[in-house]
Amino acid sequence: MTDRIAEHYERLARADDDHWAYDPDHVRRFAQAMADTLRLIRTDTIADVGCGTGLYTRRLCEYVEPERPVLCVDPVAAMLERLPALPGLRPLHASAEDLASGRVALPDDRALDAVVMKEAIHHVADRRATLEGLVGLLSPHGRILVVMLPRTIHHPLFRAAHERFRELQPEPGEIADLVSAAGLRASVSYRTFHVAIERERYIRMLESRYMSVLGEFSEDELQAGIDQFRHAYRDPVLRFDDHFAFVKGWVPPR
Repeated sequence: MTDRIAEHYERLARADDDHWAYDPDHVRRFAQAMADTLRLIRTDTIADVGCGTGLYTRRLCEYVEPERPVLCVDPVAAMLERLPALPGLRPLHASAEDLASGRVALPDDRALDAVVMKEAIHHVADRRATLEGLVGLLSPHGRILVVMLPRTIHHPLFRAAHERFRELQPEPGEIADLVSAAGLRASVSYRTFHVAIERERYIRMLESRYMSVLGEFSEDELQAGIDQFRHAYRDPVLRFDDHFAFVKGWVPPR
């Protein structure tokens, strides 16, 4: 994660929960989908890498009820400061690269049974080395789940934001190949979540640059994009399908 992206998330930390907490059912269903894909069980040692404020981690914890606290890993201190002080969550100030390279060690030196990485892989510069390092932290029955948006998304953004997103976002198939090259079996599946959100709320989200791609634009460029958005989207409630790729890797049986 670059310094510029880290600064973006430092600014976003206060509002991040508010952006998505308007629909608790969406968060719950998403967390359940991740838990089901990984086949999480109570005895698993779980890490959420790039957890942010733990909005989804909390729901994951409620759904699985793991015996050990979920390790909440994030490089942005402001995000972790908003992590609830719950016994089921254990914060660790580190990036995916820190963890993968060993610069930051796992607490208790315990191998991980499951790693969740939701919407963070596009911030990783050396994806091959990072995924290899994370795979090296897995137990003999370990699994990893990289949740990511495809290059083409249906978010009601302005044209330049869609174009820039396509330029920056890796393909799910590329990530699956890297997971496979790291020694795991790999698969790609897709999940669709329907989103309904008030137009004015969404405009506030655009203004606060709720997606990191919006940090690519100057204030004037962002305002011009929001003006374009206002012209294109007039309904008081915006409805769109949010498609996600679930890239799963698992240690092959011996």
